Amino acid sequence: MKRWLPRIASMLAYVAASLVGGWFLGAFISHTALWIPEWLWNAMRDTVRATSVVGLYNEDDVETLCLVALTIASWLTVALALGVAWFAVACYVRKRRMQQRVG
Repeated sequence: MKRWLPRIASMLAYVAASLVGGWFLGAFISHTALWIPEWLWNAMRDTVRATSVVGLYNEDDVETLCLVALTIASWLTVALALGVAWFAVACYVRKRRMQQRVG
């Protein structure tokens, strides 16, 4: 159990950092733009039309869906960046340990 506790703690920290970082990235992007990007607006509007959900034809609903999609994309972007950084640090630490054993 003692071996699993640091791994569980690091995974929880990774998920928390991804969610918090993605939230701030999404807030930064949504506050810097004057309006939702046109490509995102068109994609959401076409998706709502393709699904034939009558209750979501309102512009406010499409705007909310765009913000949700932006937040999810921000979470995934931050999680990917953290994963790459975590992998790079793990490779560096592994390489340093191997050099210390040899040298």
